[in-house]
Amino acid sequence: MVVGDSILKIVQSAQNEVLIAAPFVKLKALERLLSEIPTTVQLVTCVTRWLPEDIACGVCDLEIFDLLQSRQNSRLFVHPYLHAKFFRADSVCVVGSANVTHRALGWITPPNLELTVELPADFDGLHEWEQRLMAAAIPATIELRDQIAAAASKLKDTIPAGFRPPEAVAASSSSSPPGLWLPSCPVPDRLWGVYQGQGPETMVTSAWEAARADLLALLLPGGLSKPLFLAFMAGILRQMPLVQELDNLAANGLTDVQAHTFLTERLDIGDPHQVEQAWQVMKAWLTYFFPESYRVEVRQEVLVKGRQLPDVR
Repeated sequence: MVVGDSILKIVQSAQNEVLIAAPFVKLKALERLLSEIPTTVQLVTCVTRWLPEDIACGVCDLEIFDLLQSRQNSRLFVHPYLHAKFFRADSVCVVGSANVTHRALGWITPPNLELTVELPADFDGLHEWEQRLMAAAIPATIELRDQIAAAASKLKDTIPAGFRPPEAVAASSSSSPPGLWLPSCPVPDRLWGVYQGQGPETMVTSAWEAARADLLALLLPGGLSKPLFLAFMAGILRQMPLVQELDNLAANGLTDVQAHTFLTERLDIGDPHQVEQAWQVMKAWLTYFFPESYRVEVRQEVLVKGRQLPDVR
């Protein structure tokens, strides 16, 4: 069966909810999928990557925002690190390699050689993955669409003909263990300025270099307003397993000594100074990006979780 037809089959069977998640989503392909969803379905959610380079290269369309806005009970979210292709209709899922494009779904010739597998929604790990996806995704807005459009327009003249953006996120240049990114800028309130293009003359050079390294590693969309920038940063932090572990530990108060022990074991760092520095930076980021959730009791230097992490959606 054609890949796209297998996805059409499950969305046609939906009764309550449909979720479509893929880094590349083209308007016409999405229209075809949506047209097969029964009108009785209560909620349709689409999540895409929507980076300016995706739009500039033509592998994803901004017009999907208007399409979903025009439909009742439909919504669009953006996740800049989305790589998976995931489709769910109630309790049935299709996962695999196919983006929401005509070529990937096999609806034009020659089609891509894609692989998809149908699984029950309660298959081990799928529910948890979907929760992580939605916890870190940002609702698409007119403001965000226009900002990404402007950034994409600036990129168009600099992109070679035929270039297609890689879906994989570049590895961090930090000294963290492989597969684990840690923030390095000790003054997170200065990240916004560096994101806007402020140079090293505006702050301590080492802090500016650390901020630049953090922003390059995180690959945020260009042209964001400050509220959206803060929302993206919070979403990125929220999905980090290390932050989730620290959040649990801070529920009863987390002293510096306890945090040092945890990081030494978790990160396999032998240098006490490096451990202390990593914790001070992480503590600064948590209290800055989640001011309603954390506070530091200065006399005891205890990170305390006062409230649940806010839902950035």
